[in-house]
This record gives sequence, structure tokens and C-alpha cells, in this order.
Amino acid sequence: MNKLNVKKFATASGITGAIIYLSCFVLMSILPKSTLVKLGNLIFHGVDFTNDLRMGIPIMETILGIAVSFVLWGLIGFIFSSVYNKILSNESTE
Repeated sequence: MNKLNVKKFATASGITGAIIYLSCFVLMSILPKSTLVKLGNLIFHGVDFTNDLRMGIPIMETILGIAVSFVLWGLIGFIFSSVYNKILSNESTE
């Protein structure tokens, strides 16, 4: 099997995380609160979002959230691909 390119995998993971965050922001901008509560309750069963959902998030907070998501998911992708490559290396030496 082929090794993963750690930098490319980390970058792809970061971009994916940022896109998911941005998609959530767009949905929260378009949909009414009642629909968002129903959607959240469907996705996260056992959690009630009726009183926990905050609407009207400032744009600077959104930009910061996108940046933090990129870094967090990039780090997760880096760790994942590094561990995967290490396991792959160990298998080939056995």
C-alpha cells in the first residue's frame, strides 16, 4: 500500500473542516431557528437545542471559527496520516 503525503492530507483535512464550518454558518444564516433546532435534535439525538442555539454570530467570530477549524482539522489530519504511515511501515518490516 502507498504512504499518505502527510502535508497534503493535513491540508485537505483542514480545508474540509473549514468548508463544513462555513456550510454550517450559511445554513444558520438562511434557516429559521425552529428549523435549526429540529435539525440539530435529529443529528445529535438525546440533545435538546431549543435553548442552546445562538443566532446572529458576528462575522469576525465566524472568520476566527473558520481559521480555528482549519488548524484543528489540519492537525487531526496530520496526526492521522502520520499514524497511518507508521503502521504501514511496521507492517512492511514484518
